[in-house]
Amino acid sequence: MRIQAVLLSLLLGIATVAPSPSLAANEYTKAVIKAIEGRDCIEAVRQLNLALSGASPEALMLGGAMFEQGLCLKQNTDRASRLYLRAADAGASGARSRLAALYASPEGGSDKGVAIWWALQANLALPDSCVIGNDIRSNAELIAQTLSRWPAGLLEACVHVTGVLATLDAEFVTRPGDDGREGVLFDFRPSTGSLEVRAKQLNQALIDNSPRVVATNNVVGVNNVQQSATPDQMRTLMAQQEKQELVKRVDSIGRGALARFARPAGIDSKWRIQLSVEAPRDR
Repeated sequence: MRIQAVLLSLLLGIATVAPSPSLAANEYTKAVIKAIEGRDCIEAVRQLNLALSGASPEALMLGGAMFEQGLCLKQNTDRASRLYLRAADAGASGARSRLAALYASPEGGSDKGVAIWWALQANLALPDSCVIGNDIRSNAELIAQTLSRWPAGLLEACVHVTGVLATLDAEFVTRPGDDGREGVLFDFRPSTGSLEVRAKQLNQALIDNSPRVVATNNVVGVNNVQQSATPDQMRTLMAQQEKQELVKRVDSIGRGALARFARPAGIDSKWRIQLSVEAPRDR
């Protein structure tokens, strides 16, 4: 079975790959991004080669993304997966989720069993029906046997959810459920493709304290209206604005994932995934 063979190669690869040093983002990585923004692919590739020579997690993740998306490089999902694997081994946040999303995607060949395996390694908030027990996660043969016994349609449904959640987890620090804190909430119902992203509002009233010019019976005067804010109020307002920007970004990436990963029919209507989104992941 192909699932078993690919899973086995991944498991052996993780066991034998030598640890890479965990290095901070360097100037080469920043130069790659600057060149991409300037649409200078020749310079971007040159700087990428220099960045990869240091094998920092940031460079490996960036190189993987460029190969996956065909950004200044010919699209090559095999090379993307190898770089993501090295990044995961080097401790890059989101690397396992990138691998899960890659294997769940049509361009990645939709290796369903491998996608589920990486989703479990990334600890994604999958529905219970998609979770394989810890006791067999290191055994490719048992994983393949378990997947082969799943009811018809379950694997496709789990891969769809994996793709959406992995894409989100690769970009943001998340926690399962709504823990009641003020934050950005992600509410996903896979059976209908419904996705809601919202923020708990922070209401801060400002007191307008600036002088205002008013005219009464053609007489111009100054009316002192309270318009002021304490430093704490201003920080709260700035936090609210940042949160609204985060809501827009989470919503955009979530909807992009829904478009990328086809939704199969027959997904359990009871499935519902709620996540608290803390912040974008460090790059």
